[in-house]
Amino acid sequence: MVYLFLGIGFALLLIGSAAVLRGGVGVFRALGLPPIFLSLLIVSLAMSAPELSVALQASVRGAPDMALGDIIGSNIANLLLVCGVGALLRPMPSPPRVVFRDGGILIAASIALVFVMLGGFIARPFGAVLLAAWVGYLVLVSITDWGRPSLNGEAHTEAGEPNAALGLFLLAVGIVCLYFGAHIAIDFAALIARNFHLPQSAVALTLLAFGTSLPELVSTAVSARRGHPGLASGRIVASSIFNILLVLGLAAVMRPLSAAPMLAQFDAPVMAGCAIALPLLMLFGWRLTRGQGVLLLLAYAGYIVSIGVRNGMHFL
Repeated sequence: MVYLFLGIGFALLLIGSAAVLRGGVGVFRALGLPPIFLSLLIVSLAMSAPELSVALQASVRGAPDMALGDIIGSNIANLLLVCGVGALLRPMPSPPRVVFRDGGILIAASIALVFVMLGGFIARPFGAVLLAAWVGYLVLVSITDWGRPSLNGEAHTEAGEPNAALGLFLLAVGIVCLYFGAHIAIDFAALIARNFHLPQSAVALTLLAFGTSLPELVSTAVSARRGHPGLASGRIVASSIFNILLVLGLAAVMRPLSAAPMLAQFDAPVMAGCAIALPLLMLFGWRLTRGQGVLLLLAYAGYIVSIGVRNGMHFL
């Protein structure tokens, strides 16, 4: 029964993310805004909406391990699991601007987070710095991508005809689904942690992170099925950047977060390592191949096993 309710929470998060995407695109198209803003503000934000809702609620409720564990675990899932699945379905082209610009920013943000977490505390000033960096990232992408075809062009056709009223309605539905989905997911993830005598961070890094990464996973699978795998790499990296700069920034500004030693000393460095490794893999032929996808999935499986081992679980 616990897992049923957790699944309901994940389903609401997925529905909420899809509703925010379709509603936001509808509103922006009705307003006649340039396509670049769809990529920057709507598509990437919709992909990160579950992490945002979970992190903000966990932060307000005084559960920093849940908030940080979900952000870190979601980024690891994005970079290993989602990219691995996407590359297995269809090799994923990775344009140089995704590798160098977005990959470089993700690496810098990840390393900065590691050093701050080693101090054991994420204060409001650092949260403000992350938000300022997020704004800077938006400006940089706006300048460098202005006039280029959007990496998220599928969103235009998915939303149908521009309709501001329908778009606002879908946005409202999405926000409600995200709120209640995050509330249910946090409650039942915490219950699972208590039942199995696990730290909240372990459940957040695994179950909760998988649930909040579902929009990226579904979007990547759909893009591969439709023959547009090139969209996936940009979305995944941008979503991971949003998770650190926007999601963590807002959570820390709302309430300073204490960083558990294990999260700071092991999981955050793993996240930074993934952020470094993925662009390096993309450099070979400017794409992720199926063979590289297998390596990414094996790495993710190894990471999940490591969480279980350090928390006393036996797999044999």
